[in-house]
Amino acid sequence: MRLIIKMNWYVLYVFSNKTNKILSNLNQRKELTAFIPKTEVFHRQAKKKTTKDMFDNYIFVKSDLNQDDFNDLLLSMKDKNDGLIKQLKNAEVSALREKEIEFFNTVLDKDNVARVSVGYQENGKTIITSGPLLNYQHHIIRVMKHHCTAQLDLPFFDRKIILGVELKSKN
Repeated sequence: MRLIIKMNWYVLYVFSNKTNKILSNLNQRKELTAFIPKTEVFHRQAKKKTTKDMFDNYIFVKSDLNQDDFNDLLLSMKDKNDGLIKQLKNAEVSALREKEIEFFNTVLDKDNVARVSVGYQENGKTIITSGPLLNYQHHIIRVMKHHCTAQLDLPFFDRKIILGVELKSKN
């Protein structure tokens, strides 16, 4: 029987000019895996893809530490992480909910990038044929064709989740 350790995910809001320093400091701790989730966007005119931060100034942290131990660790690293503004919290608990973790585990690849999904529009509805939005197409509330992005109705700390989508003709 294999022991499965439940990883908690925490989200930190940081000053933009301190993001890389804090990310590096956090990743020096063996009990933490810190990363910045990115989203890939297709640029129609240039016919190329680029990546950008999914949420500006946010660092995600995976750890098997519980909330109190994580808080203590952050406090002990206070001097090294002088650009940390706050932890995002749900009802005083910083750890992401299981549904949120499931979403990010589904849409992010091994490099923590949500790749561009591909689809088409039919009768005003977006149909995804491949990519991370395949399981979340019913959550698409708006497609910005000019920016090749889709906005989802999934709540995430009152922020919009916008992922890349390349629309092609149905045929």
